[in-house]
Amino acid sequence: MYYRGSRVSLSESQPRFYNTQPRTWRERSAREKPKEKMFRLSLRLVRKPKEKPAREERVTHGFYRPSRLTQGAGAGVMERPAARPIQMPPFVKRMALPALKIGLVAGLLGALVWSKVKTTDLLQQMSGLTLSKISVEGTHYLSEDQVIQAAKAPLGENMFKLDLAGISSQVGALSWVKRVFVERRLPKALLISVVERKPAALLDHGDLYAVDNEGRILSPSQALSGEDLPLVSGLNFTPDAVGTTQAAASLRPALDFLAFLQKQDGSLAQDVSEVNLGEPGCLKVTFIDGVTMRFNPVVTQDELRHMALVLGDLNLKGKKAASLDFRYKDEVLVKTR
Repeated sequence: MYYRGSRVSLSESQPRFYNTQPRTWRERSAREKPKEKMFRLSLRLVRKPKEKPAREERVTHGFYRPSRLTQGAGAGVMERPAARPIQMPPFVKRMALPALKIGLVAGLLGALVWSKVKTTDLLQQMSGLTLSKISVEGTHYLSEDQVIQAAKAPLGENMFKLDLAGISSQVGALSWVKRVFVERRLPKALLISVVERKPAALLDHGDLYAVDNEGRILSPSQALSGEDLPLVSGLNFTPDAVGTTQAAASLRPALDFLAFLQKQDGSLAQDVSEVNLGEPGCLKVTFIDGVTMRFNPVVTQDELRHMALVLGDLNLKGKKAASLDFRYKDEVLVKTR
């Protein structure tokens, strides 16, 4: 090579004018030590790119307007929107299964009702199942004929065409009937079971009537003649009051007295022969020994205690009372025989 006109031999590795000595200790150490080969290892985690969900192309359209028609071959044609799947709200999904179950149950019940109606129609059309006997049980004051006449169940009628509810209502209209049960006894019988009311006293109104604890007037009965019950007299009532409680207010003083006396002294209550309501503001009681006592309409426990004391004192004196009047305050009027 040439440098500024001087010729340098090609055998020389360095030019003569270049200072080849290292100037610092770092350069000397670097020249003395052999160079080591350096390797670099780099690791890279290659992540697979996420696949983006396919984007549904949403077709938009507008209403037909003459000024916005597309140009070209499809001009004048209105585009229709693409069908989108219907998504139900979560609460609709939760309610769907119960609603389906309810619908199935309702369908089964409807099928059962329909089959029952068809079965009933078939049984009603069958021959041989006709009413030929009516049995009555539970009667004492009523007779079997009275119950059968009230039932109005025609003999020869198909057993499954009998109106059991109507028969029960007609028999229950009898004044003595408290409860009634009607049932079929296949193949040809009908049973009517009756629970009668219990009389508390007798009523003398030409015929012998009865009255229960509620003040309901009961129709005459042959069985009443053998009952050991007190007689309530002095009360007028009309025939339409039978089987009702129309006269309950007028009968209440006598019924309350009998119930009160039964609670206080049952043996004394058995000795009451008659309770007369004919005198206004007075309750006239006659016992089986002929003693007559007059009370206020509402009898108190003090009056009964006074009655027991007076009767006991008369017995000790060997006298018999004819009548006693307890209507005066703190006084008892006594008449002896």
